[in-house]
Amino acid sequence: MTFDWLTFAVQIANVLILLAILRHVLFRPVAAMIAERQRVLAASLGAAEAAEAQARAAEAEAAAAADETLRQRAALLEEARQEAETLRRRLLAEARDAAAATARAAEAEAARTVEAAGAETLRRARDLALAIVGRALAAQPVPPDAAGYARRLAEALAHLPPDRRAALASGAGLRLAAPAPLAEVPEVAGLPPLPVETDPALIAGLELRSANGVLHNSLAHDIGRIAEALTHDR
Repeated sequence: MTFDWLTFAVQIANVLILLAILRHVLFRPVAAMIAERQRVLAASLGAAEAAEAQARAAEAEAAAAADETLRQRAALLEEARQEAETLRRRLLAEARDAAAATARAAEAEAARTVEAAGAETLRRARDLALAIVGRALAAQPVPPDAAGYARRLAEALAHLPPDRRAALASGAGLRLAAPAPLAEVPEVAGLPPLPVETDPALIAGLELRSANGVLHNSLAHDIGRIAEALTHDR
């Protein structure tokens, strides 16, 4: 048996040609696909890492914002509590001053009456004044602040006959009246935000006024109403 160098050379040439064809047709596209796949994966990984970093930053920012909101809310609540306490003390002091003034006025009137009617009239007048003031103070909301009077005003408004309530609410110049400027205007259920006028004669309270009438809700009105009732009873 003899070795055919020509056939061997042809086979070698065929193998080289086949390798060249495979390199051009298969190896290069596959390598390009692998490289593109690696690039896409690298880009996706980078985007995922960036998104994760942004998510962590957003989470930290949200947590900081929530902490700040809680801090501000606590500060506002504490401020409101202190203001309410200050207002309560002031209203109580004003109510006591008004009661003392009413009692003094009653005693002065009784003293003038005593000159003609004697000590019994003085005692009855003093008892009447104390009864008036005692009942009036007992009828005030607890706590006796703007929010308490706002709740009592809303209840009084709800108990009005529908036609009277509608007439009062639709009257020109609908407003609230308070004995002193309010740091914060309380909401009255069933009414929109209203302007506030100052009327020191109320002593304490919150009234609803318009061109069609007044819904009384004050210490001064309670004192007058109770005084009239007790006077008629006597």
